[in-house]
Amino acid sequence: MKSQKCKNCTHYSAYYKQWSGSYGRLNNGFCSKHQKAQTQFETCENFLSSGQKEKIREKRLLIQLEQSLISINEIAQILKEKFSADN
Repeated sequence: MKSQKCKNCTHYSAYYKQWSGSYGRLNNGFCSKHQKAQTQFETCENFLSSGQKEKIREKRLLIQLEQSLISINEIAQILKEKFSADN
């Protein structure tokens, strides 16, 4: 995979400085993946765009929903068996 600049990565958070009443973005920031300060122009093999992060989040959500549906169906089956045994 091609390396991308840190400034476009979701793991990167830029540092800001206050300049006479307004804030300006600095060329340095913090990488949560490497747990260290880096410049925005560095590159990394762990680059993750916001689109990729959203796809990962969506996939995890679908897996969780599928597991929940299986649990609900198991509960429904137990209740059906219990009520049919009582009658």
